[in-house]
Amino acid sequence: MEQSPTSSVLGDRSPHRSSRSAVYRCDCSMESRNLVVCIDRTSDKFGTQNTNITELYRKLVRSETQLTYYNSGMGTTVKPSWRSLIYAQHWISNKIGLLVAWNLEKAIFDIYRWVVNNYKDGDKIYLFGSSRAAYQTRALAGMIHTVGLILPGNDEQIPFAFELYSRVVDLPPDSSERIPSPNELAATFKRTFCRENVKIHFIGIWETVSSTGIVRGKTLPSSICCIRRVLARDGRRVGFMPEHINGGKVDSDAGHNDQVKEVWFAGTHADV
Repeated sequence: MEQSPTSSVLGDRSPHRSSRSAVYRCDCSMESRNLVVCIDRTSDKFGTQNTNITELYRKLVRSETQLTYYNSGMGTTVKPSWRSLIYAQHWISNKIGLLVAWNLEKAIFDIYRWVVNNYKDGDKIYLFGSSRAAYQTRALAGMIHTVGLILPGNDEQIPFAFELYSRVVDLPPDSSERIPSPNELAATFKRTFCRENVKIHFIGIWETVSSTGIVRGKTLPSSICCIRRVLARDGRRVGFMPEHINGGKVDSDAGHNDQVKEVWFAGTHADV
């Protein structure tokens, strides 16, 4: 019987233990620890009606073999008093953030830092995100694939690591004559400051919507073992159209279509 989607413990089922025959087999050890990151969607706060991300995080088991981290996403910081001189500035900053992903990079830095400080060789990394946070999971996975996972104690290098990743992603087709190239710089940085060959074991995302202000690759990194995505069948938000995972291709050295699966559910964006 398949593992329930609401199971508290992750890792009981993975691509190489599916009840269905699969072409792809990841080489992650089932005996290693789980690092589970949950990134909530834009502007949501904890309350009586919570998101699927919050509910997933609530059901997760916290133990020595499963470490968990929740990031509430952008635009959800505690508001200062309306009497405060910085209230207007804070309000404007939050409104801009909601429209143009003002705080997306900071959230990525915070999440990346948590993974850096908790990762041990062989750990399985799980990333879950909803809406624009689904973009953050993709950007985070791409960053780890491109520049690696910085060794503990080098936190001050995180913004530069993201800058290097951004340069690689934004590389125009006619940039091959640059010396050194962004790819060469990223590779050198990776060898100097980072753990190499760190994989993302699983990405689970709800309703990835097109977003501004975030950098992510146009292809899925081959270092992702498995990615699953939920889409709302009845969504009609013109300004926030869903973006398919297969809009980009998996890197050519991966070559396994069963790593990616998208499933449509009845309802709108808010329902899923």
